[in-house]
Amino acid sequence: MKYEVTIRDTVRTVNIEREGARFRLSWTEVRDGASVEENHLVDVLRPSPEAFHMLIDDASWEAGCVASPAGYLVDVVGVTTAVGVVDPRRKALQLGGAAAGGLLTSQMPGRVVRVMAAVGDTVRKGQPLLVVEAMKMENELKSPIDGKVGDIYVAEGAAIESGAKLVRVDA
Repeated sequence: MKYEVTIRDTVRTVNIEREGARFRLSWTEVRDGASVEENHLVDVLRPSPEAFHMLIDDASWEAGCVASPAGYLVDVVGVTTAVGVVDPRRKALQLGGAAAGGLLTSQMPGRVVRVMAAVGDTVRKGQPLLVVEAMKMENELKSPIDGKVGDIYVAEGAAIESGAKLVRVDA
């Protein structure tokens, strides 16, 4: 599975694959103008929700990790770093209507869990309109613009396909 990981203003797409009880992390980054591929085999133990013991390429590390509004705060050897982590599929779902003006569409198949607006409601850009379950995760889909809800094309419990019209917001 791929994630967008941001550390100190550097964004990397990190691929994480399970290999038995271990995980393989890989990414490409630019260092001194050259493209460098990183590839690490990681064993992880989680003795508590906020602590990790990791064996990374035969080196042992301990880390603390707590959720923050922007992602996570990760402490390794007494140094705390803000880390942003985004699943690109979830990001696509959340931003589904942004490119289509006031039309919110589905970026992947799923199921409508909750409709949070009604036709005629005045909504603000970024206001949650629907909750859609996809890939075993619930995702809030937000209004792409300020305006009034013109049409709602789905109902709670409905199965939706990729590209399906969900809600139209008129400016």
